[in-house]
Formats: sequence, structure tokens, C-alpha cells
Amino acid sequence: SLAADVELHCFSHEGFGEGAGPRREALVQVALQVAFYRAHGSLCATCEPLSLRRVLPGCTDLLRPPGPPCLALARALDDPDAQPEVLLALLREAVEAQDSRAQEVLSGQGAERHLQGLRQAALAAGEPLPEIFLDPAYAQATHF
Repeated sequence: SLAADVELHCFSHEGFGEGAGPRREALVQVALQVAFYRAHGSLCATCEPLSLRRVLPGCTDLLRPPGPPCLALARALDDPDAQPEVLLALLREAVEAQDSRAQEVLSGQGAERHLQGLRQAALAAGEPLPEIFLDPAYAQATHF
């Protein structure tokens, strides 16, 4: 199929092939999101733990895939009229977004660790939880 051809091309394309390091990992995470979409008809809440050893030895944070670019790619891959150039551009956008998020997390700027710090500080102080933690979207995003 056209989608399989584009996926195969991207795995062998410069920047996504052997030894591509973080970009290859980003490609794998994007491919998993596409697979989840195909299996469930929607994106699934997933995360990948990353070590923060460069900035906080012994600590980890969670990396979540970028929803909108992954969803756009998944829908386009299921479109029989999608052009290969469009599919490749969507794949690149999703991989770049995933790679960018990974770099943020690895530098200690990930949202998950900060959100958990906020939650734990509120609990420790006996304060009510901030509204973000009560929002149904947050509950859905953190339900695996």
C-alpha cells in the first residue's frame, strides 16, 4: 500500500536510518501512536520514561507523544488519496515534534515532573488541588 511504501521509505531515509539515535526513537514512538490509532480509532495516552541524569542524576521524567501531529499523520495514512509528499511531510512534522519534546524532557524542562511537583506541594500543604488536576482532560491524558 501507499502508506507502507512511505513508512518503508522513511525508515531508510537519511536521518531516520541506522544510528539515527534520538530521531529513530522519535520515529518509533510516532509509529506506535499510529498503530494505537489504527487499533482503537483514537490516540492512546502513552508515555516513555527518560533519565534526567544530565541535569538531575537519579531522576526520571515522562515523555508523552505530540498528539496533534500524530493524529494528523494517522488519519492521512488511512486516506487512500493521500499523496506521498504529504505523508512524508506529516511524518517529519510528527517526528520533529517528538524529538523536540524529548530534548525538553532531557534538559529538565518536561511538564510531567513539574506538574507532579505542583500536585505534591499542594497535597503536602493541605491545599486543594489546582483545577488542572480535576479536569477530565487531565484524567484522560494520565490514564493508561
